Amino acid sequence: FSHIPSPKMDSFFLGHIANFLAMRREMKNEDEPMATIIPKWTAECGNLFVVFFSYRPVVVSTNPEDVKKVAFDKSVAKSHLIVEIHNNIFGQRYMGCGLFAIPDYETWKPRRKSYDPSFKRSSLKELLPKFNECADTFLERLRPYASGKREAPMKEAFHEVALDVVSKVAFSSDFGKEWGSKRRGLKYITDTKLSHLTLIILKGIMRSSTFPIKRLFMLIHPQEAEMYHEAILTMRSIGRECIEKRVKAVTSGEEVPNDILTQM
Repeated sequence: FSHIPSPKMDSFFLGHIANFLAMRREMKNEDEPMATIIPKWTAECGNLFVVFFSYRPVVVSTNPEDVKKVAFDKSVAKSHLIVEIHNNIFGQRYMGCGLFAIPDYETWKPRRKSYDPSFKRSSLKELLPKFNECADTFLERLRPYASGKREAPMKEAFHEVALDVVSKVAFSSDFGKEWGSKRRGLKYITDTKLSHLTLIILKGIMRSSTFPIKRLFMLIHPQEAEMYHEAILTMRSIGRECIEKRVKAVTSGEEVPNDILTQM
């Protein structure tokens, strides 16, 4: 990879992981060094460069055309590094062998095909009222900032509208619903809203991707690792409850909402 530009490394053994750790220490928001350091490296090296996670090289492209080609070209295999990061977070299964985490296209294709009926144009058109409801909620969220006198928290707003769409369109649920931490016996998580759990899991993914030795992290930060475990287990149990409840309703002939979960 010597022919590809690379940012200066802060550590010979850790590679650019040391750069991420240094950036995290400098930032007030410790969760997002990636969002700051990638544009910085793009300005230094151009739209294509290579970074090293310890001994593993990762080629990064910020060119939209490259990203489009990689995303839609079926001959381009998914990165095993990215798959490993999402498979489990510090020893706790997250994506596992789900649709997102299958690197082989021939294995992925038949599984993905089973989801096609739910995402056909005719099916999605029936869900337009729910999409519109989420869009209206999103606009109301931003209305207080329309004067331009205050900076709008766009990251939080897009995070909420994305979860709102997934919750209502896919599961006819509410992303702001409290699912009960005491009932689930949680020790490190008190807020079981999907929005909060998602943020914890995303932070865990970031921490997992920039910490090369997972077992060492679990020894140094056992409580933080356990928090990620609880968030993942809670998210999975909530999803299981929704699916089991819907299956029971369909089996018994009850009236069920028209959403993606019902169509699947």
